[in-house]
Amino acid sequence: MNIVIIYDSKSGNTQKMAEAIAKGALKEAESVVVKKIGESFPLTVIAESDGVMFGSPVYYADVTRDMKDFIEHVENYIEAGRREINNIPAAVFGSYGYDGAWIMEEKLKERIQLLGFEIFDEVCVLIDSDIKYNEEVLRECEDFGEEFVKSL
Repeated sequence: MNIVIIYDSKSGNTQKMAEAIAKGALKEAESVVVKKIGESFPLTVIAESDGVMFGSPVYYADVTRDMKDFIEHVENYIEAGRREINNIPAAVFGSYGYDGAWIMEEKLKERIQLLGFEIFDEVCVLIDSDIKYNEEVLRECEDFGEEFVKSL
């Protein structure tokens, strides 16, 4: 089983989450590829995976501009007939400072579902200060990664 984790991170909190999710996913998956938006990687890595996880910090009750641009890029890739996303399972995660997390979750789920992904109901969302001052909360991310792979 091959899993791809794609995330954006501005202060490092969502990156810590992505790394913890990868650690948990590796308990069940053969391979886990972790990519930060802005890094160069072929989009075929998504289409050839068994599951994808998308992560973003909350930015005004939404995902970051870079995550929006990335999703639009994937949409253009699909519309150009380069690759299809045929119900590949996908999950979302993210970090937030104040509020708006549930709105971000729903917006991100909707966007990736429109691309053809099958949405995993559970999400992993943590408060920035918890990640920064109590890294024990990252165990939730490990569990989330493991449970996502088990569900496939």
